[in-house]
Amino acid sequence: MKISASDQVAAWLSALPPQTKKRVRAALRALTRGRGDIKGLQGDLEGFSRLRIGGIRILYRQMSAREIRLEYANTRDVVYEMFHRFLARSEGEGG
Repeated sequence: MKISASDQVAAWLSALPPQTKKRVRAALRALTRGRGDIKGLQGDLEGFSRLRIGGIRILYRQMSAREIRLEYANTRDVVYEMFHRFLARSEGEGG
């Protein structure tokens, strides 16, 4: 399974402290095997899923049977609000 990441996720991951980065990478390896605290989102975020790693949330889409696209990552307290803004900006720029 291949994982690709948006620019936001790549920058966010690179800024994490080493121990947190290690936990996130382990969770992403588990995600490629369909394991982890995974939940499909509903409402206007239907089609996206979230991976929970403690207080961290990574929002992603299953692009195909062999590819996962990490769309947005942040802490639980702001991730959904910020992702809505991110989507609105993306749609305003033509998708």
